[in-house]
This record gives sequence, C-alpha cells and structure tokens, in this order.
Amino acid sequence: MTRINLVKSIIFAALLALTLPALVAAQGVYDPWGRDNRNNGRNNDRYLRDSIQRLDRLAKSFERDMDRALDRSRQNGTRREDVLNGEARQFREAVGDLKSRFGNGRDLNRSANEAQRVLQSGNRLERVANRINDGRIRSEWSQIRQELRVISDAYRLSSYDNGRNRQNDPWWQRIPGVRY
Repeated sequence: MTRINLVKSIIFAALLALTLPALVAAQGVYDPWGRDNRNNGRNNDRYLRDSIQRLDRLAKSFERDMDRALDRSRQNGTRREDVLNGEARQFREAVGDLKSRFGNGRDLNRSANEAQRVLQSGNRLERVANRINDGRIRSEWSQIRQELRVISDAYRLSSYDNGRNRQNDPWWQRIPGVRY
C-alpha cells in the first residue's frame, strides 16, 4: 500500500512540476501594442518622460563638469578641448530637442528622430568621455548610460551598447550576462 502511495506521490509531483510553468505563463495578458500589461502603458509613458527629464539634467551637468575637467587637464586651451566641449554641447542640445519634442509622450513616433539623434550623439560622446580620467565624469556618464538604455528600449531603436553593432558579433558574444 505504501508503495502505491509513493508512486502516486511521485507522479503527482512530476505533473505539478511540468504544469506549474504553464500555469504561471498563462497569467499574463497578450498586448499587441507591446506595452506593459500591468499598468496599461500609462506608467511607462510617465517613466519615459521622467527618464528624458533626468537625462536633460544629467546632460547639462555633464557638459559643465566636462568643461571643468578639461580646464584642469593638459588639453586646456587646445583645439581638442574645443572639439570635446562641442561634442558635449551637441549631446545636450539633442537631449533638449528630445525633451521638447516628446512633450506629454502620447505619440512616440513624433519624437523618434530626436531619440535616434540622442543615441547617436551619446555613442560619440561616450568614446570621448572614456578617455577623460575624471571620477565625476565617469560617474555621471554611468547615470547617462542608464537613461540612454531606457530611451533605446522605449523607442525600440538599436540597443545602446557603447556604439557597437552587436549583430556582427559571433552568437556566443550576444548571450546576455556572458563575459567574453
């Protein structure tokens, strides 16, 4: 009798283990527009708007701090300093254009070109910012990078990944979380 109960228990546990993932997956609701089902997209719009506003503040602060860091460096007074400051200014202007064009965020297509411009300018500026040996610059850029990823995901533009086109990488280098 105990042997039959043991077999029944094992079969029941196996069936439960096999059906539990299907039951959990069935809890979601399909959304053909790709919005987050938990909040019907409204909080996502607000989150993106807040992210753009944070990025605007960060870009202004980054431009100011980069100018100060360059003034204390060997590049002070050189043409290279002017080029670096110009890159930071272009990035700040692109973010400002995105912020004003985004408005209340009802239509992402309206501001898609500005978002693409911000990401492109961010890629160029990141290559420049990595060469400056200043802790504050690196810290601010880390925060900017997070906001750029939010924008990239929201507009479904090519993912923001240090300006690299990951589609040309071998498949094993595209696995998330794997260090190579």
